[in-house]
Amino acid sequence: MRPPRWRSPTFRTQIVLSTTVVTAVALAVVTLGIQLLLHQLVTRNVDRVLEDRADAVVSTIRVSSGHGIVVPDGVLDPGVVVFDDAGRRVAGVTSQHLDELVDELADSRSTRIVDAHDADRLLARPFVAGPGVRGVVVVSEPLKPYERSEFYGLLVSILFGLVVVVVVGAVARWVTSRALAPVALMAERAREWSEHDLGRRFELGEPTHEISSLGATLDGLLERVAMTIRAEQRLTAELAHELRTPLAAIQGSADLALLRGGLTEDTRVDLEQIASSSRVMAETITTLLDLARDPDAGQASATCLLADVLASVAPLVPPEITLHDRASAPAVRIAAPADLVVRALSPVVENAARHARSAVTVDVVVSPSALEIRIEDDGPGVDDSVREHVFTSGVAGSGGGTGLGLGIARRVARSIGGDVEVGDPTPEDAGSGAVFVVRLPRL
Repeated sequence: MRPPRWRSPTFRTQIVLSTTVVTAVALAVVTLGIQLLLHQLVTRNVDRVLEDRADAVVSTIRVSSGHGIVVPDGVLDPGVVVFDDAGRRVAGVTSQHLDELVDELADSRSTRIVDAHDADRLLARPFVAGPGVRGVVVVSEPLKPYERSEFYGLLVSILFGLVVVVVVGAVARWVTSRALAPVALMAERAREWSEHDLGRRFELGEPTHEISSLGATLDGLLERVAMTIRAEQRLTAELAHELRTPLAAIQGSADLALLRGGLTEDTRVDLEQIASSSRVMAETITTLLDLARDPDAGQASATCLLADVLASVAPLVPPEITLHDRASAPAVRIAAPADLVVRALSPVVENAARHARSAVTVDVVVSPSALEIRIEDDGPGVDDSVREHVFTSGVAGSGGGTGLGLGIARRVARSIGGDVEVGDPTPEDAGSGAVFVVRLPRL
């Protein structure tokens, strides 16, 4: 079993993903910048609070002090300590985990700001309360309330960013879907027209934007495809018509020589081979002429039974090769003329009979809208070197042949809405030879 092939994302998906990723990266950068700015603002606010508290304490001490530092009762808030010039505590208390650091700041000779365990911020400010009266006030401020504000700000930024990314992705998908919908519709119509109606065109007028420019390009492409197909049809018809007359003369001469009798065995075998090959070539030329004259023959209203088609191709398997017919629904009706279905199926059956060692198996798988005729042989199979080119004209296998039959079979099958492909053996038939699948429309 072949591993599944990785499918690249569609152009619309690429646009949506790239837009979403760019938006997410931009919002991440903006969020980071906002957090850095918020952190700086919070730090400045904390420092301003510390300075204001220290200034208030120093002002009160200066008013109350005389020959020494006097701190009135109820003036100091928790977390404020006043030291004299000798580094002794005059008043105030702090948390136990800050005592050691507060004592170290008692001999500060200039304003200092330090952080304690990333949980508190301290400011030490020397002051002069009077002649010869000096001291240091140490003020602490817990950082948890500010950090909580920063965290809430970060959380709001992240949630806002996620909402923006989702909204931008949805808007990008909606916009690209509306913008690319005409392109997808034009591509689908161009594919249908190139297969069934070569005369249709978009005719959007002079290119004024990307869509009309694409329409003009597709119109030109369809015109070139139509010209190429018409030229191929004319060439096929002319070649087939020119070959029919000499081919009929060859076949007639061989038949007349056989009727006269009096031939040696080798001569008779050679003439029979010439006559048989001429008839096969005549049938091939007739098929080419029919396709060239009526390329839409597969859209005709004629239908046929699967059983009749299988009965028509069964004689193509020689007696020495066993034919296993596993068709389980012979009454299924095919939505195509019987002669074209037989012409699509005959080269495949002949190819299987030519390469088979002892048996050819025909199986049918029916679905609601189509049926698949699987033709298997027990020969050497299709070589990997020609598997991709087995339907190319002139590519012949090891069993002989002109290399035209399978290519014509595919062309006829496609003209009636079907196809011919190289298949893979089923698990119960593993190890068998070549498998070809002829897909046909059904009623």
